[in-house]
Amino acid sequence: MSKENKTLATEEGVKPDPLKKLPDLKTLREARGLTTEDIFLKTRINATILNAIENGEFHLLPAPVFTKKFIQIYAETIGIDAGIILAHYQRYVDEIQVVPEEVNVVKAQIAFDRKPFTRYLLYAVPAVAIIATACIIYAFFHQKETLGIFQHNVTVDEQKEVVPNPAPSVKERPLEAVANVPQAPPPAMVVPKETTQTPNDTHLDLLIEATEDTWLKITEDRNPPYQITLKTGDKLSRKAREFFVIDVGNAAGVNITFLGKSLGNLGRKGQVVHLRLPQQ
Repeated sequence: MSKENKTLATEEGVKPDPLKKLPDLKTLREARGLTTEDIFLKTRINATILNAIENGEFHLLPAPVFTKKFIQIYAETIGIDAGIILAHYQRYVDEIQVVPEEVNVVKAQIAFDRKPFTRYLLYAVPAVAIIATACIIYAFFHQKETLGIFQHNVTVDEQKEVVPNPAPSVKERPLEAVANVPQAPPPAMVVPKETTQTPNDTHLDLLIEATEDTWLKITEDRNPPYQITLKTGDKLSRKAREFFVIDVGNAAGVNITFLGKSLGNLGRKGQVVHLRLPQQ
């Protein structure tokens, strides 16, 4: 092989791969004098999604159909080609789409050792027999002693002469005195008061109806947030005790009803909206 071919092969071998490292998007944005707050005011894309795009944390982004749109809007805002970021994101999506291996189910057999149980019976049965014999002997002598004491008391009582006491004389009360005795009023009836039960906690009702495909990120009370994509015609009903925090990826694609009242138009198609219900 000639020196020129070796040199060409060496250069091809060390040629950098453009997909190995994401460009420093934060530096490019700051060079244009923009902050994430400026981009949010222009695009209505929240800071969490913007930071995830700049740092290459694609696992924090929503469904691909919405993420690709966000990347294009972000790249146009800072004035760079969106194809570089989309190429990195597409490679991430391809890598996570791995077919899981088959899981072999192994039935566990539990071996039951009877030897310790048999050894336990050898000691337990004689001990139980000894205890039962002692209880029978104690009950027999205790009953015999009690019976002797009872017979002795009966004999002594029979030898005593019983002298009946004279009955006390009862004087008859005059008829007028008996008639004038005031009668006690009947006892008052106590009627228990009815207790009213109040609910332990109140619930906040939320209903979301999708008129177009829409990505949502929902936080209920202080529980961890979760993401969901609603197709056209889907409905989502949720309950909470304190509040809801909602990120809507397509403001024109949902109708939100909170506590039985519709929130009306949230924005234009493709606009990202951040809501807190009830409002502080």
